[in-house]
Amino acid sequence: MSHVHTVPVNIEKVVDAGPISIRGKTYLNMWALVFLGIFTFSYGLLFGDAGTTWGAFFVNAVYFQGLALGGVMTCVIMQIVRAQWGAPIRRLAEANVAYLPVAFCAFLTTYFGREYLFFWGREPMPGREFWMQPGFVYFRFSVLFFVLFFLMARFVGLSLRGDVGLARDRAKNKSNWDLPIHHYLLKDWKGAEREVLPLQRKMSYAAPVIVFTYAVTVSLFSFEMIMGQNPTWYSNLFGAFIFVSQIYIGWAGLALMSMYFSRKKPALGELITTQQFWDLGKLNFGFCMLWGYMFWSQFLTQWYGNLPEETQWLILRTREFPWKGLAWIVFPMAFIIPFISLLSRDLKKNRVTYAAICFVLMTGVWLDRYLLIMPEISPTTIPLGFTEIGIFLGFLGAYLLCIRNFLSKYPCVAVSHPLTHGSKEW
Repeated sequence: MSHVHTVPVNIEKVVDAGPISIRGKTYLNMWALVFLGIFTFSYGLLFGDAGTTWGAFFVNAVYFQGLALGGVMTCVIMQIVRAQWGAPIRRLAEANVAYLPVAFCAFLTTYFGREYLFFWGREPMPGREFWMQPGFVYFRFSVLFFVLFFLMARFVGLSLRGDVGLARDRAKNKSNWDLPIHHYLLKDWKGAEREVLPLQRKMSYAAPVIVFTYAVTVSLFSFEMIMGQNPTWYSNLFGAFIFVSQIYIGWAGLALMSMYFSRKKPALGELITTQQFWDLGKLNFGFCMLWGYMFWSQFLTQWYGNLPEETQWLILRTREFPWKGLAWIVFPMAFIIPFISLLSRDLKKNRVTYAAICFVLMTGVWLDRYLLIMPEISPTTIPLGFTEIGIFLGFLGAYLLCIRNFLSKYPCVAVSHPLTHGSKEW
């Protein structure tokens, strides 16, 4: 898709610059958001409406898990298609893997709110009594998520081994690459000349497996734990709609991280140009169209099919107050505004306008998750107050902390990747 040449990387300069560091005040603010989220979640369970509190927790657990998975998938996609333009931003995409343990814990936590969140958490699911037993549901998704997260962590680990090994070999100040995690990654290290190409080939073999596992796991999760909130509604496209939307926000999140960290780290900022934002914008535009296609295909077939078990779900969200108004906000924010804006090459290349588009579409997809989940818990009111906002900020703080901790340990650029040397022989 891209006509850009390989971005030249001064490996010694990147290695000597060390990892990305974030000021202590910012670090404390992230922890403050996490504690705010824990406090508001606890307060909502003890003194508020437990159902809507669990609903807010589930919305954000699904959204931020999707953001992290989508972020890692952007890196997997770049590996498969050998995106030459992506060399400077691969590490930022890989950083999303650090949130996956938190996502796994958040998923397991929802077990304690299953009676509020899921129909099958309260009573047997008609026609699927055995398959949708709560213990069995959580057991199989624990296994599926563990396998998916493990494959993604191994994929990123292979990349980090090559980068940390090369950094230690070439660094003047080796103290930046002397943490316990570095020693673990470099066990039996044989040198960059012998290891980098085999590592890249392993990543290339692993990438299609990750794509398949991701599509299957996220689709099943969407069918059984989001669509499964309602005992009758069903859509064959729903799984694809969810995993496409995760990659959609993954590209937007990667663009925002590239803008932010390129300003914080001069060695990275020199490598990230308008070309990277143009290519990210084109990918955002492509997934915007795919998101709109999935959305419209589900809506059109169900509405004109006029089956009561399907239209009932749609009517609650698109024809009845108070959710009707929110539905008319979601579609423009997640599709119409990004679609029209991303048609422009200049808007994609401009950091300010592209950042605004990314914020709009990521907010639109968050509201979409809210519209999918919350009406099943609160059909007559939109519960959006202090508790719900606090829980969102808590998840945001946890996500940012994970990204920060990851980037503070590893080279800010994938320095061992062949594309940083102008090579395609891997």
